[in-house]
Amino acid sequence: MNTLNRNSDFFERYISLNGSTLVYKTFSSYQNIYVTERSKYDGTVGKFRMLQFSFDGIQGIINLEQPQSLAASYSRITVNLIDHYASDFNKGFIIGHGIGTISSYYSHKHIVTAEIDPLVVEVSKKYFGHTGKNVLVGDGQALLKNQEAQSQDMIFLDAYSNSEIPSHLATKEFFTLTKEKLSDRGILIINYIGIINNDKFLPTLYARILEIFPYIRVFATNSKKKTKQNLFIVASRQFLEDFSPQEATPIRIMGK
Repeated sequence: MNTLNRNSDFFERYISLNGSTLVYKTFSSYQNIYVTERSKYDGTVGKFRMLQFSFDGIQGIINLEQPQSLAASYSRITVNLIDHYASDFNKGFIIGHGIGTISSYYSHKHIVTAEIDPLVVEVSKKYFGHTGKNVLVGDGQALLKNQEAQSQDMIFLDAYSNSEIPSHLATKEFFTLTKEKLSDRGILIINYIGIINNDKFLPTLYARILEIFPYIRVFATNSKKKTKQNLFIVASRQFLEDFSPQEATPIRIMGK
């Protein structure tokens, strides 16, 4: 039995205890892929369908009773940040497809999404109703290199490998690339899963971004939470004004 299948057995035992139902599972060369359902999420009753790669993370969630709504707070925060810091953006590039929540929300814009795992794209179509429009299968960094210089108004990094950003997407080289592809007033947004204080990588990540972008803002879903959560980093070559999203709090990070 390989590692993926052993993890799958553990996952299935976990979700049965957690009140969720397994709808579908498959295994790619990158990860386990699960589609689960539950009747309540974040205090709201509904029919929630989730894409998960492991028991401790959700890569996408939709309320089948209200499919157009943004069911997850991290999606609402992302949209809130984009609408504030890039309110008139026309072109965007997303690395990490999930179920295509953000690209679907901005379907009236020109957004290209890079997803390294073709099975994730297929699952998003079959189980979450995504059209697959403008999704390119391949490595996000390589696909971003193909975009024209200063052509993007927004780049959103939302890719994970075992709950961590893939190492090559957290380098000075990668952030230099994003700066080259962003327009003068363009923004880079990163969804980072970590802890506010004493995170093993966040200060290093912050310092690397600061080497490339002079202006950075960081937001926490819950500023008092001591365990892992979604943290949002916004960077730009232009000044970023103070802002408090509806469901997040500005925080300060000391770079290394």
